[in-house]
Amino acid sequence: MNAMNNEEIPTNLVADLDEFVSYISGHVVQLTKTKEYISRKHLPAINERMTVMAEDWTPYTEQDYYPFIHFIYHLALSGRLLEKVSVKSGPLQLKETERMNLYRELTDVEKYFFLLETFWADVNWAKLQDKQHNCIAIRLSEVFSALGREEPGRNWVIKNPKTDVGQMLASCTYDWYYFHLYFEWLGLWICEEDFERKEKRDSKSVYYANKIEVTQFGVHMMPILLVSRNVSAWNIAFRRENGEFNAIPGSELEDIFGGVLSDEDFDRLVLNVEEDQSAQPFFQPFTDLFPQDELIRTLPRNRKNFIDGSYTFKVSLTKGIWRKLTLSAKHTMDDLHQIIIKAFEFDDDHLYSFFMDGEKWSHDCIASPNDDLGHADASKIQIGAIGLSTKQKFLYIYDYGDEWTFAIEVDGINENAKQILNPYVQEVKGEAPEQYTDDDDCY
Repeated sequence: MNAMNNEEIPTNLVADLDEFVSYISGHVVQLTKTKEYISRKHLPAINERMTVMAEDWTPYTEQDYYPFIHFIYHLALSGRLLEKVSVKSGPLQLKETERMNLYRELTDVEKYFFLLETFWADVNWAKLQDKQHNCIAIRLSEVFSALGREEPGRNWVIKNPKTDVGQMLASCTYDWYYFHLYFEWLGLWICEEDFERKEKRDSKSVYYANKIEVTQFGVHMMPILLVSRNVSAWNIAFRRENGEFNAIPGSELEDIFGGVLSDEDFDRLVLNVEEDQSAQPFFQPFTDLFPQDELIRTLPRNRKNFIDGSYTFKVSLTKGIWRKLTLSAKHTMDDLHQIIIKAFEFDDDHLYSFFMDGEKWSHDCIASPNDDLGHADASKIQIGAIGLSTKQKFLYIYDYGDEWTFAIEVDGINENAKQILNPYVQEVKGEAPEQYTDDDDCY
């Protein structure tokens, strides 16, 4: 396969991310309390620096209505080029990490593939759409399988009843919205907006595509992304929906029962690859597309090593009712559940879940051992293996009927602490409520 010309490589995304980080590094950028997005006052200035600018904005427009900034924001955070930092008692701020210096040493082509890998493996696609499920990952194979075989430059009209491809696109991408543009910004195709559909829906916050034109770059890329870098095996959030809490991108898929997929299912997902893909860097199968020495490096993946020591959690039911609990790294999340129930004097007779992204009923979930929804088993996950950090927050919900909801914050991690044999309650504030009311007794 011939190497592509530099003009075919979509490096605008790289330049825009550099501009984005440059702005963040030069300003005190505070985040909102609810979604932890960039505060409104900075968004117009960042927008002016981007090659893809939002047009219909006002001083009250939030980050998720600047689609390109929203996309860059998720790439920078998921790639750990930026981080959210707590400054005393004030709001969180966005800061550049030391990892950004390693990123700057890469070539533009290497930077592009690091960003593609970040999007492919580390970004939660459901969160980009503000949805519960990563439904796009399920449909992507069919779309790439069809478009990756076509000649570049051909326009495919979505909903065109005269073509099989048009009908397939209408069926598979009807609710993709800005994902049409995400793949455009990654250089795989060019979209034409469906203004008629937008006017009918009377919505400025949703993107509808009318046509898709595959680029020369996309024709080269999509077959590789489809086969050896299939998103079903590489996207961490998608795999977590199937109960693999610590899945390694590219490793052999497991089903929701914890077993290995059958050969038929593996073939169905187009993962007919003999070697262990998780042992390769993500960019490996793309190297022949580029001039020699253009694509040889990347940044190390964020593999979670076991962090030994003691962990103290502040578990709050309300602002005035909380408990500080201490466990060892070798205790499980089920042990954390047990000490919470004991600390609040509840009976242990209901299901529970920990939502590690802090969002109720998300798939970033560690659940009861007898949970039957395919979530990660709390009794099999040790606290030290999760990759927790000080001040990290998540939710614990006990009793799905009454929905007792506790906010948990990692109050401290002592890696040098001696082995703790039994979890214990370190500090208590406020009287725990009654688990059952008189009304409960009536049922």
